[in-house]
Amino acid sequence: MDKKNYSAPALDKGLDILELLAVSSTGLTQAEIAEHLNKSVNEIYRMLNTLKVRNYLEFDSSTDSYKLSYKLLNLSASFNPTKTLLQKATPIMRELTTLIGQSIHLSIYTAGKLLVIAQNDSGSKFNYHVTVGSTFDLLETSSGRVILTFQSDKERQRRLERRKTFLSFEKKSNLPKSTIKELEKKYSKQTIHRIKKDGCEIVKSLQISGITNISFPIFDYSGYAIAALTAPFLNRLHGNKVNINKASSIMSKYSIKLSNELGYENKS
Repeated sequence: MDKKNYSAPALDKGLDILELLAVSSTGLTQAEIAEHLNKSVNEIYRMLNTLKVRNYLEFDSSTDSYKLSYKLLNLSASFNPTKTLLQKATPIMRELTTLIGQSIHLSIYTAGKLLVIAQNDSGSKFNYHVTVGSTFDLLETSSGRVILTFQSDKERQRRLERRKTFLSFEKKSNLPKSTIKELEKKYSKQTIHRIKKDGCEIVKSLQISGITNISFPIFDYSGYAIAALTAPFLNRLHGNKVNINKASSIMSKYSIKLSNELGYENKS
């Protein structure tokens, strides 16, 4: 699935700065930005100046720090691909929960993390509900691993590097550091190959005992994953509409349906 990539180092630098400042609530100095991005101060000086002149950044002379301006917010208001994704996904998620009798959530990659943007409960009295707006380490969830897997090699590596940068801003994590390290070891070439071969990931949850996560990628016209559709499958003693194999089969069809509505064409 990998496609030819054309490098644009200056653009990469600018985007790295914007993504970094997006998770810094107090702003960062030029030296701090350089340190977090593993760059020299000279390397980012001109980029910071350009972003400031173009009004993407604000500079506080009292603290010598930079922070994001509202320009990106204004731009996002005029173009919001997430809104389109939600509009397309909502009716499909409703159908899915009815068919499989399990709750469903939709997640995307943003700023080095996984972000849950939609959740739909099943009609059962017993659901596992993931709160919209929750963020997770990319390697902590099936959704994150699935989204990472269905990227180009270069983009996957970039996101893994951003993940480490943004983890350094987290004061606490959902998992112990030792577990995070173990997850990093387990997300190997073999794991990537397996998820690609299966077209999804079906594994027991790391957070909740008794739940098996069924996670499928959602593609757009680019052929890469822009989101993940995940069902935390509860094996209820009574009342399951379908078993896990049937639920996975149904989810596979509906994930392709949603991808097609977003412009994806499966050429394989």
